[in-house]
Amino acid sequence: MIEPTTIESFKREYSINLNNNEFKNVVNKILQENEVDEIVETGAFNGLGSTSVFAQTKKYVFSIECNYNNFVNATNNLINYENVCVVHGLSLSRNDLIRGLLNERFDIETKYDSDYPKAFYMREISHQVVVENALDIFCNNYRKQLVFLDSAGGVGYLEFNAFMSYSKSYLSNKILMLDDISHIKHKRSVEKLEELGYEVHQSSDNRFAWCILGNKKTNA
Repeated sequence: MIEPTTIESFKREYSINLNNNEFKNVVNKILQENEVDEIVETGAFNGLGSTSVFAQTKKYVFSIECNYNNFVNATNNLINYENVCVVHGLSLSRNDLIRGLLNERFDIETKYDSDYPKAFYMREISHQVVVENALDIFCNNYRKQLVFLDSAGGVGYLEFNAFMSYSKSYLSNKILMLDDISHIKHKRSVEKLEELGYEVHQSSDNRFAWCILGNKKTNA
């Protein structure tokens, strides 16, 4: 795992796009061993990272992106994939996202995009969008889905808690993937899953994790 000492060094060394061989292999293995109808992702960025990996699976892919410039770039970069739809939206309601950012302490290990993370992430969610609460619209259902939570770092845990509030019968049909599990985005998410008794698998570089929510290690 990269351990830069400054924001500048982090920006130089850390790749936002997640499309390395290990990620591709994990995604393909999950799909081979589990029945999955579609993939839902929060945070498309430019579409050349995880979204492109998902696109190549030939499953339906719905990627939620709130930043308008990223939405346009991702849509253009993925235009040849008929199975992919990039949705210009917020994963949660704007009010919930703002409230969560204002109350976030930002005291967990993290690599900030800015020295002022609250303002940075607040600007990110301030774009006018087509739909709010997109995570609920796409995932609060019975469908068999691979759900990848990868929105901006400051709202990752908010998304996770919203997703995990869905009924157990719905969650039992989901496979959850999380990016940036050593950072503020999903460090707590992994800890919470393990506390609840789920078996969480982590990548060799401790960057991403996945969990089949229909399985539990214990009766916790």
